[in-house]
Amino acid sequence: MKQLAKTLQSKLFHLFQQVIAITIYRNPNPNKTNVALDEEIVEDPTAQLSKQIPLPDRVKKDGQKLLLNNPYPAKPRQFKKASLFPDSKTSIAALSLVLHGVAEVLSQKMNLSWKDRVNNTFSYEKEIESGKGKIFYYVTDNPETPQPETLAEEAALVVIDQFDPRACAIHLIYCALVASLDKPWQGNFIIDDRQLLEYTGLVKRRDLCKHEKLSILYHLLRQPAQVLACITWPKQGKVGAFTVADLKIWDVNIIRDFQTDKAGNHKLVGLKVIGQAGVWTKYFLNKSKYHYHTGIITKKTVQKLFSIGKQNAGAARILVWLTFQIQPEFQDCVIGKTLMEIAYSADKVSTAEQDRQLRRQMADDFETDLKVVKEAGWQAELETGPAWLTSSKSTKRPIGYWSEILNSKWRFHLPVEVESRLMDSNQLSANNIQPLSGNAIREARKAKGWSRAFFATTMGKSVSWVDAVETGTRKVSQKDLPKLLNTLELHLNRY
Repeated sequence: MKQLAKTLQSKLFHLFQQVIAITIYRNPNPNKTNVALDEEIVEDPTAQLSKQIPLPDRVKKDGQKLLLNNPYPAKPRQFKKASLFPDSKTSIAALSLVLHGVAEVLSQKMNLSWKDRVNNTFSYEKEIESGKGKIFYYVTDNPETPQPETLAEEAALVVIDQFDPRACAIHLIYCALVASLDKPWQGNFIIDDRQLLEYTGLVKRRDLCKHEKLSILYHLLRQPAQVLACITWPKQGKVGAFTVADLKIWDVNIIRDFQTDKAGNHKLVGLKVIGQAGVWTKYFLNKSKYHYHTGIITKKTVQKLFSIGKQNAGAARILVWLTFQIQPEFQDCVIGKTLMEIAYSADKVSTAEQDRQLRRQMADDFETDLKVVKEAGWQAELETGPAWLTSSKSTKRPIGYWSEILNSKWRFHLPVEVESRLMDSNQLSANNIQPLSGNAIREARKAKGWSRAFFATTMGKSVSWVDAVETGTRKVSQKDLPKLLNTLELHLNRY
């Protein structure tokens, strides 16, 4: 009985302490603001990040338990599972030609062929289908307005010069978020600072305080939205020509939350991005049409892009190019000169022909940048060229090394994480295979404007194989089916 009485007395005393804590606890610092950081996406896109939470402790009922705030709270929960990378490694992302151009503008900057137009605008022109269509890219300094103003040369050069290669990582995050929407031209995506710190790898930076990290993010989050485009697309198969005059690629609203410290300084303590894609998604992310362009990005690539910044601008440009260009079963080799031009610009490569010191510097940079690309998970296989280009040992370059670099041939392989995801996806498809008609394959090929010979080359097959498949006299094997679906961008459940 005595033991029972002691136990009862202890429980009553503990309950009394809880009641006292609820009654008398007050916020020790009235200048501080608590910010709600819900992991779930808010339903109301106009919700403010700076929404105040009542300072008195909140009590949540969970069955018979009382969850009470504490004057000495436990260590904040870490953001463990980022929704952008559900397997913690990869994510589906929109990787269309339109979005590749935005990444080029952010990374290549003035290395692109910008021109001053007759209407007093400064733009970069990207051709489609051998000049049949065009995409004009512009820049603006007021992306938050409903109809941002395209800038003339002098003002545009100021904006372009401020672009940071790390903004390409933010751009890829937007590409992944918009690809997850069922109807991107109607919906929006929302992302908070905890997710951004995780996705970019900034959460690991111990040399920066939170205010500094969020300040970096704020300026980079705006930059992809500062690139505008006007699209004139040619007719392809059954899909007619179209023009997208709505210049906005990304429409982002960044909500910031500040606190005042004891010294009276305003510190950035939280931010949230409410983003929406432009009208272009009706044509390039519409699953009911053939203009449905998606691919896979890796968390490692995004974080490497963000970490190298301006220090390895050449590596950043190669990573951007690889992400948008290298597809499953990619067969073509890349010439060393092409890689050098992607990384350092055609003009600089040409100038190096007459400048020995510049050649040495660019050769050093090229070796370093290839190592950075490898660290991001991309494997570069030297198809043709001297062994010293891939040797881990530091050796003296031979006479004629510059010519050897320019004439080398490289074959790039997708990161292991991407290959693994594709393998899982292909296995799932193989387990649920439905007959695919030859007529459906023929129509999909024609919709892309491909000849039988071109399609055969892409598949690594003969023209007779294409004829047999399209006439129905031969079935596509389970081994070849995943590649055919990826190449023609078909979905089995349509047929």
